[in-house]
Amino acid sequence: MELFVVGTSQSVAPIRVRERMHVDLDEVYSALGALLTERGVVDEAIPLATCGRLELYCVSSEPERALKMLVRLLARRTGVPSDELRSHIYALKGPTAVRHLFRVASGLDSVVHGEAQILGQVREAAHHPLSMTSKGPVLHRMFEMALATGKKVRTETDIGRGAASLASASLRMVEREMRSLADATALVIGAGETGALMARLLRKSGIGRLIIANRTEETARELAGPLGGEAVGLDRLPELLREADLVVGAVTASEWLVTADMMRAAARPSEERPIRFLDLAHPRNFDPALPELPGVRLFDLDHVFERVEAARAARAAQVPRAEAIVREQAEIYGRWLRSRRSVEVLKAVRRQVLSLARTEAERFGQGRSEEEKEQMRLLARSLARTLLHQPTVALRDADPESPEGRFMLEAAPVLFGVDPDDTGIPESN
Repeated sequence: MELFVVGTSQSVAPIRVRERMHVDLDEVYSALGALLTERGVVDEAIPLATCGRLELYCVSSEPERALKMLVRLLARRTGVPSDELRSHIYALKGPTAVRHLFRVASGLDSVVHGEAQILGQVREAAHHPLSMTSKGPVLHRMFEMALATGKKVRTETDIGRGAASLASASLRMVEREMRSLADATALVIGAGETGALMARLLRKSGIGRLIIANRTEETARELAGPLGGEAVGLDRLPELLREADLVVGAVTASEWLVTADMMRAAARPSEERPIRFLDLAHPRNFDPALPELPGVRLFDLDHVFERVEAARAARAAQVPRAEAIVREQAEIYGRWLRSRRSVEVLKAVRRQVLSLARTEAERFGQGRSEEEKEQMRLLARSLARTLLHQPTVALRDADPESPEGRFMLEAAPVLFGVDPDDTGIPESN
């Protein structure tokens, strides 16, 4: 069996492709259900979805077959043709997949090094209610160690110091475009995690007027109240476009919330009083044609990615130590995986020998009394356990990291007639 990840992120796919690959996690779990129930395809799975990435972490005894099926699954669910999809995804196996997840949780694979939100998103993936039935011991341990690694990196380095989120980085970018936030009106569309973070950052930065628009107005009020903001429903968007200087999109929606026609109807765009749109949603909330109107500036996630590239240098000095922590933690996980192999090989050998003993006792007990049959079962079990004693000691003490230990663990299933797949865990590379 092998552990691997297949996915896409801002490093390999532009936003026009990533937003087409946006899928609801419940839908992903529903699609994975068939693969999880087909023995030999996928044994464990956890999807990780953020605004910048979609990844599927899996354990399979047939990784090549599983990878092909997962690519087809993504193609069906996203509508992106398989050929196009393959040019925008990556597949990592074994220790490389482990290090990748640990780097993701540590903020080392984010556009902004040390990004604060990613650790929470990895935690949500690890503890998603539907993951309780899709993950097994291998992925459970891997994700828990990834969370511990992310915390360790943030505790022992300064990589997360400063503006370590896409929201804060994007706000700094917009601030440079505006004369003063104190005299501006900001409209935040969405009261979820990103919208709430943006609203708090705007208030902290001294925004003059803050409006929160949300599908559920009550949720908007709960966010706006402590921030001294106003709460409205999405039905008031057209009129609010006439008043806003900055509009932030942070809603999961299948259609654009603000179109070029809507802005024309609002009769608002002008060079004298420009309006900025900041699209932090995935898929995008705002029509890409908006910048064609006079006085309209549009920033999306790709613009943020470009602008924050220079900021990486400020935290670059912290990266080597953070990468060292990731390597250390990945090695610890690798040792756990290899030690688990020793235990599983031992259990498989014992099951095989005791099963053979039981079968032979039943065969020789045919035609005898129940008392004689029971005596034969006891004798067979006793002989099997006696014969197993020395192999048990040797396998239990085998060091999976030494050549001798690896040889013993690989030879035992062959010598005792055990199917290697019955050991039930990924091979360590």
